[in-house]
Amino acid sequence: MNDWLRALRERPGLAGGVDRDGSRAASLLACGFAGVEFGTAAPLPGEGGQPGVAALVQRLKSVVGLPGRARIGIGLGMNAGMAPEALGAQWLAGMRAAWPVADYLCFNLSAAAYRPLLRPEYHGLIAGALATVAAERARLTARGGRHVGFVLKLPLDGPRPCAPARAALESGFDALVTVLPEHAARLDWLRGWATGVGGGAMVIAVGGMRSAQDVRAALRAGAGGIQVHRAFVEHGAACIAPLRAGLAAASSNS
Repeated sequence: MNDWLRALRERPGLAGGVDRDGSRAASLLACGFAGVEFGTAAPLPGEGGQPGVAALVQRLKSVVGLPGRARIGIGLGMNAGMAPEALGAQWLAGMRAAWPVADYLCFNLSAAAYRPLLRPEYHGLIAGALATVAAERARLTARGGRHVGFVLKLPLDGPRPCAPARAALESGFDALVTVLPEHAARLDWLRGWATGVGGGAMVIAVGGMRSAQDVRAALRAGAGGIQVHRAFVEHGAACIAPLRAGLAAASSNS
């Protein structure tokens, strides 16, 4: 199991979106998270202040050697205006650029800009892109001896793992990050995904994780760890202690 996933059993992770360009890397990595996800970043600089993966990596190189830091994650997306058929090439370019500093890579299909790709007509395209980056990971790992965790981020939109989630498992991804919706059945859906995934990968819950009770509920539903976003934006590092308490309570009761 990837070190980041082991750490998630005791500490929350920080989801992507808080620091897109690495400008807050040193402080975020010292907050006490299991991992901090930077981005989501596209392979090339673009509109809306998108720095591109290479620029993000240059900033992160200065913090890789910090003692006791959280694991570094990089969320990967696509440049605006790219055709769906470019998904595999965009992910491949992003992962190659991010490889030197990332402890894990999160391939993002949950953002609004990417959700059209989840339509059934693109399922084969996504499966091909996942297989492509998985094969490149195997090549880079064999060449350098360094294993980088792979995660697919998806909206939790029903009671069973969707086709892209199953394709990620078939390609050997280490985890699925599931974005929980504001829906009464969200924990039932999470339980269905965790059951469907089995031991093939860790299911990580993000969305609505604001208290120890929220964490315990997600873990009881089958999540192996959690990430936080809004609670950190609103409360800073003070949000971490109650989330860790929820993880600890769930561990002691298991």
